[in-house]
Amino acid sequence: MMSDKELNELQSRLEQELIDRAGVDIIPLAEAASNEKQDVAASVTSGYRELDDCMKGGFREGDFTVITGIPGEGKTTLARMFTLNFAAKGIPCLWFSHEMTNTELWESFNEMGANTDLLAFVPETLENDLNWMFKHIDKAIAERGIKAVFIDTIGDVVKTDNAREIPNYSTLLEHICKGIRDHGVKNRYSTFVIAHATKQTRSNTNETTNADIAHSNGIPATATNIFHVWRDNSEDNKSYVKIGKSRRDGTKKNWKFGMRFTDGKLLMEGRHEDVAGEAGWRSR
Repeated sequence: MMSDKELNELQSRLEQELIDRAGVDIIPLAEAASNEKQDVAASVTSGYRELDDCMKGGFREGDFTVITGIPGEGKTTLARMFTLNFAAKGIPCLWFSHEMTNTELWESFNEMGANTDLLAFVPETLENDLNWMFKHIDKAIAERGIKAVFIDTIGDVVKTDNAREIPNYSTLLEHICKGIRDHGVKNRYSTFVIAHATKQTRSNTNETTNADIAHSNGIPATATNIFHVWRDNSEDNKSYVKIGKSRRDGTKKNWKFGMRFTDGKLLMEGRHEDVAGEAGWRSR
């Protein structure tokens, strides 16, 4: 657990790193993009054709994807589904699971049908420190060929008991998100972060918007993709996933998809839309 002093020192260091970058050379945009070597042409399927279509093919290297919703609505389940689908394609994943123990995380994957060959890796123990996390991502890339990193939750990367008492905590989270995104671009992996939403949403329902993401000033701005997840309380085993943001196809924002819990997995039912004068949803 980091003290307020340590949190302030971390924020100062992150801010200084942003300032220090002002000393880099100014070069043509096309040259800079080439130097990054970020492969934005090759996409990796999410395992859901409908979601892939909203991202023009799927996830790319360097993507920073946020999965959000109020507690207990299925955020981690969606993240685990992405992991299973990546593993089926031979793509190794690294998890930083602050909300579940490694045993609980493995049991949840096992209940979804995963076996011991699952290409999901974890550090044996966790620390709430950003630089510690970067070192272990680098180690996992070198030793395991990691191409996708899952963080549950982003608020646990730097832990504090009294975040509300830190005036610039949202700014600190923004710097953390940008630092993680930049590390992913540089090291050619995709990042998936789980972010809690406020329990009292602006709609007074369990459906969330980008503005409901806790300490959300910089998280939506940093994201390549945002997925909102919530359960349908009127129907058993029914959930929805909404596109909160897709940097590659802004026309799909707020598209909603029905999902069904079956054998511990989230299975796609198709796109749904609100219909004026009708209660509930209608499938397209």
